[in-house]
Amino acid sequence: MAQTIAERVAQVLTLSPDTAAVEFQGVSTTWRQLEAAALAVEAHLSDLGISKEAPIGWVARNGPASVAAFVALLRAARPIAPLRPNQTIDIFKGDIRDQKLKAVVGGGADWDLPGVIDTAREAGSAGVRIDADAAGNLAAGLIPGIDTVGPGPHRDDAPGMVVERLSSGTTGPPKRIPVTVEKMLPALGAAEESQASSQEALRIKTSPAIVLAPFTHAGGIFGLLMAMYQARPVVLFDKFEVDRWVKAVQTYRPKAASLVPAMIRMVLESDTPKEALASLRVVRSGTAALDPDTQRAFEERFGMPVLIDYGAAEFLGGVAGWSLPDHQKFAEAKRGSVGRPRSDVQLRTVDPDTGALQKTGEVGQLEIFSRRFSPDWIRTNDLARLDEDGFLYIHGRTDDAINRGGFKILPDEIAPIIRQYPGVREATVVGFPDQRLGQVPVAIIEATGADIDPEALKAFLKERLAFYQVPVDVKFIDAFPRTTSLKISRPELKAMLGLA
Repeated sequence: MAQTIAERVAQVLTLSPDTAAVEFQGVSTTWRQLEAAALAVEAHLSDLGISKEAPIGWVARNGPASVAAFVALLRAARPIAPLRPNQTIDIFKGDIRDQKLKAVVGGGADWDLPGVIDTAREAGSAGVRIDADAAGNLAAGLIPGIDTVGPGPHRDDAPGMVVERLSSGTTGPPKRIPVTVEKMLPALGAAEESQASSQEALRIKTSPAIVLAPFTHAGGIFGLLMAMYQARPVVLFDKFEVDRWVKAVQTYRPKAASLVPAMIRMVLESDTPKEALASLRVVRSGTAALDPDTQRAFEERFGMPVLIDYGAAEFLGGVAGWSLPDHQKFAEAKRGSVGRPRSDVQLRTVDPDTGALQKTGEVGQLEIFSRRFSPDWIRTNDLARLDEDGFLYIHGRTDDAINRGGFKILPDEIAPIIRQYPGVREATVVGFPDQRLGQVPVAIIEATGADIDPEALKAFLKERLAFYQVPVDVKFIDAFPRTTSLKISRPELKAMLGLA
């Protein structure tokens, strides 16, 4: 019988218990310390009488406490429902309230945020907190006042679910996509095969995974899960800084790295010498468009290929990408492509309005088929074309989400916060082109007549939004163009702003 994910993780924790499993801000946590915390968390959940099929809230903030919570739930084969503490407090509390979970597990600092414990109590969720000390030790305990499961109502059980992946939320709040064991194991196997490690005896890897993406991001979740599955230590970042990343590469000497386009531009704009990245043989990039000139400049300066991948939260394990052989043969001829479909994936483009199939080279709405994802063709929000050699080119999105260097920003989440500011009658956020990040959010405001200081407004928003959501500029208009239903007409607005 094949080994389950839970069995695999339990085995990994015991392979080399006193070596480092997680390095975060200069503090190392061993596999033994992770296992001890995981066992303690599971003991609390068992004592609470929560069935193994009930989804458990995972406070997904990059840090050792969050890794321990994730490992605890994986090891016990409990369904994992990510919560978003790196958003605003209101969004985090909204996740707790809306998900109606029997228990939530997370770091102590997140439980100490104003109103979080009260929100969990109102939702009927028991709370388990994990605190980390300077020696890498992790202590787990029930939170007084929410140390029993409340009356609910609670979410239905989710038998067979490993984790929910959060979609990018391009047409509304992020969708929660349950990933079952049947879908997860093939994706893990495919990723392991691509790294040529599937035939090796299971052992703690010498090369760590440098995880830069937030755990609420699809790449962060899968990166952490893949590291635990492969017995690979994790060097964890809470945010990307070039100097810290370069130091990690020099210290741990990985052969491959994953950087979103904005990070590639930041490294390129820094004074990092070529020899500082000498261990790297390849850089992989995804989540947002990487312009060909930046890709070429990075490759020429650092002497390594940048292999672009294409995927989305709905498509576990990726959809298309560049291989080394393809890069060696087509790097210049196919600049701007996101690569060719994976071996188990088919792609096509259709007319967005009629659904009619497009011809080779014609731009249409991208559809994807793979039994790894669904028995049916799945229509994405991307406009794309396929060339005669099967290379995929993305030409933008059909929705209004803003892609800021790989971070998806929803105007409808930010506008209500802007409207709280004195003097704002109406507001929205629009993506403006940016050479480094691809797009940046700009606030568009209809004022009541009062003078609004843009810098004071941005300071107000920095206290209430995630860093990447804060608009970089503020523009004022007399009145918004509106549809017949009195909604803001975004196409007309973009035309007014010279973006159409």
